[in-house]
Amino acid sequence: MIRQRMQRWMLIPAALLAGLALAGCSAGPASAFAPVPGSAIQGRVYGGQQPVAFATVQLYATGSSGYGSASTALITSSSAGAAYPIKTDASGNFTISGDFNCPTLSSTPVYLVVTGGYPTSQPNPNLALMAALGPCGGLSGISFVNVNEITTVASVWALSPFMTGITNIGTSSTNALGLTNAFAAVNKMVNIATGTVSGPALPSGATLPTDEINGLGDILAACVNSSGGNDNDGSNCGTLFHNAKPGSTAPTDTVTAAMNIAQNPSLNVSALFGLISSAGSVFATNLTLANVNAWTIAINYTGVGLNKPNGIANDANGNVWLPNSGSGANSVTELSSTGAAAQSGSTGYTAGPMSAPSAIAIDASGNAWVTNSGNATITKLNSTGTTGTVYSGNGLSTPNSIAFDSAGDIWVVNAGSVSAFTSSGGTIGNFTTGGISAPVGIAIDPQ
Repeated sequence: MIRQRMQRWMLIPAALLAGLALAGCSAGPASAFAPVPGSAIQGRVYGGQQPVAFATVQLYATGSSGYGSASTALITSSSAGAAYPIKTDASGNFTISGDFNCPTLSSTPVYLVVTGGYPTSQPNPNLALMAALGPCGGLSGISFVNVNEITTVASVWALSPFMTGITNIGTSSTNALGLTNAFAAVNKMVNIATGTVSGPALPSGATLPTDEINGLGDILAACVNSSGGNDNDGSNCGTLFHNAKPGSTAPTDTVTAAMNIAQNPSLNVSALFGLISSAGSVFATNLTLANVNAWTIAINYTGVGLNKPNGIANDANGNVWLPNSGSGANSVTELSSTGAAAQSGSTGYTAGPMSAPSAIAIDASGNAWVTNSGNATITKLNSTGTTGTVYSGNGLSTPNSIAFDSAGDIWVVNAGSVSAFTSSGGTIGNFTTGGISAPVGIAIDPQ
């Protein structure tokens, strides 16, 4: 999930961003497959700083029948022929020919998974690594893939809201854009050609928690570079699986363990941190336990008028809108789904005007509605942020939260009441019944 805090978004799970989710609406990936040739892929697989020999390499297309729906293996005996299954060589190198078939909808995201193999002189049946690649139809633009623990961390943390296992990454038919944006987020965190932090798509002015990402890579490497193990058997894998077990069932591979940690970031932090020293800090992390409260990954953004942002909302295209409540700001910043500025200039949108904006919501037409706690009004910005209309009265008093119901009506929380407006800003009423006292937020029952 992505959570905005001050000038910060967080990649952690729970149907929010991701959940706030890098969400959007469009048709879902097609489930039918047709003979649309894929592009050849070359790469290598490393566990820490050493190659993984004779591991199995598979390419999956994401599912489209719901969150965590079954992925489809693209490399089959019929597509790869005598080369099936695809294996790494003694130096960890692999080549996937272009004979596999992409989904009919070539924009369907695909990802690589590597399992098993020899990270040492002994095989590791628990080894699993992955790399999110992007649209199947765009694989020709990827010259090389370096699959390791860092590509695994970036891929799992970005995709965890859509994931229930290695072979189950998917979305609903109405949120294909959300999954596409999550894949794009991987390229902000990691360069899949080199397997290192950070990615080529990281916007200017944005920063990553490099030590935390490398630390998570070390935690996985402690298990990857071994002969495996079972839950709580004293091995590095056993320690990882035991402490990445949110319920009664322990994971049995490193990707599933990573998914459990991403989806339960506060789980056994100290015990998992202890695996970093067991791995020998192969990714040279400087992380200390005192700096880890939870295994979340945050991308920090600055500029474009960001000044004590006090709310967050996503539009249908995955763009993120934030009202700036800092002294003298009185503006709204819009960022694209990649975190880049979606507007010109450096001060944010100021149409309206606004006064100490405190919350924001996007209507079905893409207009942004902003509550102004400074002068007891609400401002409606058009979808481009260039014009604004101010509404007042109807009991507005230090408004601090806003939401839309299924009819498009607007509900605003005040210091001691709730004001309702029509979708055009007309007055419905101001409500104080039901024991309302100093309310701080609002949600609408879908019924």
